[in-house]
Amino acid sequence: MAWHDIRDPGDPELDRLAAQYQLHPLHIEDCRHRNQNAKLEEGPGYLFVVLKPVLLNRDQTLDVFDLDLFIGKDFVISVEGGDCPSAREILTQVRGQEARLRPDQVFYRVMDGIVDTYAPVLDGLNEEIDRLEDEVLESPQPRTLQKVLSTKRCLNTMRRVMANTRDVTAHLQRSGTAELLVREEEPAGKADTVGRIRELGGSI
Repeated sequence: MAWHDIRDPGDPELDRLAAQYQLHPLHIEDCRHRNQNAKLEEGPGYLFVVLKPVLLNRDQTLDVFDLDLFIGKDFVISVEGGDCPSAREILTQVRGQEARLRPDQVFYRVMDGIVDTYAPVLDGLNEEIDRLEDEVLESPQPRTLQKVLSTKRCLNTMRRVMANTRDVTAHLQRSGTAELLVREEEPAGKADTVGRIRELGGSI
């Protein structure tokens, strides 16, 4: 398996890989236009997947990134949109196992890693809401209401991210689709990912 890791979507190397693996121009365009929804699309001999890493900053603002994956029978192309520490850490961890993984296994491990990062982000946002509610009761200030609204916007963003990610896993579960990823030991992993997203969704 060949794994090509692209840190900058504008890198001409992505164009070279597109020609080598016959990647659809619209998928390359998606890589270079940020703020895509999480999705899975089938190309000729490969799958194009957009995952959504997130980062909760110290000031409780939320950054959402794109991580694009092309998954073929014998290759993986990862394209990072922005500098997200958790996404970089996940890719580094999975690349450490690269020699013994198939492309479909790379995909599942990366997707599971991204979904696992959602729980601490949700915990942080819910804790901030609790803190702000206490602040409103004890010493209400105009800025407190602004912070409440800002935090709720972050929660709404997380709802959208998780809903779209759930759609990706639903695509995988439909029979006859995404054949490149349907391997003998993976269905339980898919179900686990769906279950985690549903459980997380119930917490917001």
